[in-house]
Amino acid sequence: MTIPDYDAHEAIAIPLSKGKILLLLFGSIAFVAISIWMWSYASEQQRYNPLSVQAVAVAGVLFFGACAIYSAMKFIDTKPGLVIDQQGIVDNSNAAAVGRVSWRDIVGLSVTTIAGQRMLTIELANPQQYIERLGFIRRLLNSASYRMTGSPINISANGLAIKFDDLVGLVGAEFAKYGQPGDSGPSQDA
Repeated sequence: MTIPDYDAHEAIAIPLSKGKILLLLFGSIAFVAISIWMWSYASEQQRYNPLSVQAVAVAGVLFFGACAIYSAMKFIDTKPGLVIDQQGIVDNSNAAAVGRVSWRDIVGLSVTTIAGQRMLTIELANPQQYIERLGFIRRLLNSASYRMTGSPINISANGLAIKFDDLVGLVGAEFAKYGQPGDSGPSQDA
């Protein structure tokens, strides 16, 4: 995905947190190694069905291998994780990032918590428009996100070099400045 041009003089760019991404990369590699070990140990152990252990090992290699590849790509990514400017936001923060989101399409902001993870939910006038413009994998991720939170765009501070509360305050302030009249800032949801 390419990030559209933005006016660097009037834009706020929040970089990706290379430290957090590096931790994710090392953690993913460790879990791939554990999954490979599980595969090799499956037939020697007596407690579980060896085929079940091998199935879990394969799933672990596939999932954590994909996480490692994604983390490696994000680690070398030089684009900001999030850009906020007069036109809207440009999301490049995670695997489900949608790119440019215009202020005119945003009807509100809220904080959503899922499994202890707080996310800034960008509420859209036409969420389906943003889902449909994505490739197959991102469309699946964003459709699942839409079903869980009511929006396909949920931004976590996990991969960004900013604290979550600062992220909410910053996007909320810019939304108040550039959003449509009558729009509300971030609300707190559970």
